[in-house]
Amino acid sequence: MQRIGSLSGLKVIALILLFWWHSPIPNPHVDIGARACEFFFVVSGFLVSYNYSNKMMPATWKESCLYVKKKLSRMWPLHFVAFLICLSLIPFSDLFTKKTVFQALINLSLFQSWSIDSSTFFSFNGTSWFLSSILFCYFLSPFLLKTVNTRQRAVISFIMAIGLRILIEKQQILFGSEITAWNLHVSPVIRGLEFYAGLALYPISLWFKDLLNSKHIRIISSLIEIIITLITLALVVMKEGHWMRAEFVVIFCIMILVYSWDMGIISNVLSTYIFKLFERIEFEFFILHQAIIKVVDHFSILASYGWKYQSLVSFILVLITCYVWKRFFSDITKKWMDNICLLYTSPSPRDVEES
Repeated sequence: MQRIGSLSGLKVIALILLFWWHSPIPNPHVDIGARACEFFFVVSGFLVSYNYSNKMMPATWKESCLYVKKKLSRMWPLHFVAFLICLSLIPFSDLFTKKTVFQALINLSLFQSWSIDSSTFFSFNGTSWFLSSILFCYFLSPFLLKTVNTRQRAVISFIMAIGLRILIEKQQILFGSEITAWNLHVSPVIRGLEFYAGLALYPISLWFKDLLNSKHIRIISSLIEIIITLITLALVVMKEGHWMRAEFVVIFCIMILVYSWDMGIISNVLSTYIFKLFERIEFEFFILHQAIIKVVDHFSILASYGWKYQSLVSFILVLITCYVWKRFFSDITKKWMDNICLLYTSPSPRDVEES
């Protein structure tokens, strides 16, 4: 299916904000790292629903495993490279301790987001917890897609996902971790609910798009995009520290729904060449940016020049590394992973067709 240019452009902006959050650039009084991740999980669910709206994905455990295997073939090699980069920064005396070995194993197996220990799920490459949680979402996708394949089911599923997401966070505010010990930032269950809300959002977005169908649709879409963007920015700034995370998730759901129509003036800007160019390396940028920032910070080569030079050099190095990986290693490593998987599983006809 065709890409949705506006959502791709928003993902690029969220990636740049995430780089800002992890870099030496002074951070604003807004948790832009948390907001970016909330956006990513909702939009990931939305795009899975979009891409499979006209395809058949059987709701079976075998299909779940095949879908995760397909995603791992692309994800894991680069995750391993980022892991090695971060491993090289650890003092030699700490390399063979029980803690380091345990964290290394749980990172490489991508189970770190299931831990309740922040030193574990943020160990080595800090952004790799995202892969751990999103793989859980992908694993459940064949079953979840079946529950949002009609508008009525999608509305019910969306209300359930958001309702549970709010309920879990509210009980943690009231009772702490007495009932659940899930970390609201990394927990696959929490992020799975956000992903599920995104899945349900696609059929709902089509419904609203049909209601707005008129000869003035582009003007109306442009006005709605401008209004929802201003409201979102204002709420993210003004409600920091006052709203629950789940409330920001709802705002991002509304924003994604509006931009998914891809018809307004801001959507046109987000679909321009510069965003398309960056989009080609968005996954690589997400996985590598924090590891590269750590390298530059570790050697302190530019520390005396201040955060501006450190951040600029880090950003340039990330772009170069991403390009080199995408150009020379991405396809090769994916084939290696596919061949390794074939040694243990026989391919389905759909796998052969997609490859």
